[in-house]
Amino acid sequence: MAVSVGLVAQVIENIAPKYWAEEWDNVGLLVGSGSKPVKRILLCLDCTLEVVEEAKAFDAQLILAHHPIIFKPLKNLRADNGAAQVPLRILQYDIACYAAHTNLDQSNISSSKVLGKLLGLEKIELLERIYDNRDDQLERGYGVYGYLKESHKFGVVWKDFLDKLKKSRVYAQDYELSGVRLAGSLDKEIRKIAIVNGSGGRFVPKALFKGADLLITGDVDHHALLDALDGSLAIADLGHFLSEAPMLQSLYEHLTAEKALQGVEIRVSSVNRSPWL
Repeated sequence: MAVSVGLVAQVIENIAPKYWAEEWDNVGLLVGSGSKPVKRILLCLDCTLEVVEEAKAFDAQLILAHHPIIFKPLKNLRADNGAAQVPLRILQYDIACYAAHTNLDQSNISSSKVLGKLLGLEKIELLERIYDNRDDQLERGYGVYGYLKESHKFGVVWKDFLDKLKKSRVYAQDYELSGVRLAGSLDKEIRKIAIVNGSGGRFVPKALFKGADLLITGDVDHHALLDALDGSLAIADLGHFLSEAPMLQSLYEHLTAEKALQGVEIRVSSVNRSPWL
């Protein structure tokens, strides 16, 4: 059976149903036809113009992005509208674009779970579990928390974490670990760690409630940071991109292991990287 965009969508939605997405989110097929045949797929966090050109050079029929290319309402598709440039280019090249965003964040292949395993956390639990009567088998929620085998100083834990990031295969590409910010005493003893990929500032109260010593996340704003420090919660801000990029590798592994997609060439974008210097 020929692989179509619709079949790829079905494979993704088997582990991250669209109805899991937040109401404000915009997931699913955003550009193109579900019946379009697929021989090559390009994975990315952000479908930028550079990624679209990479997809064209790769001869991809589908771009599978984490962040939706159409998020805020588009009032027009004019050539002088910056927000319309990516959809216009994709349409010009006849490439489909599918987004799996907050639904994928809640799945078993989320970056939070990947990083938790990388750290060797024990007794891993969801930081924010979401219950739904429609979910009989799939467990879902945002972030994770767990325990190191023994406590170590923040500075030691962070050095070990960065070493593991560099040596492991959780990143599909050799990303520069730039833009990382730490807050809290490097001498603080760390044992219980919470992890939330993406913008995790809103999870500071949840991490405090769970008694975490450290929250690893991205995009923590000033006031959320102060709340964390007032509660003796150390913060490691990887930035949005680096905290979510592990999901590209786990998604790649999931898709390439899927029997229904055998014969489809799948690649993780090499040009989609953190925009921070």
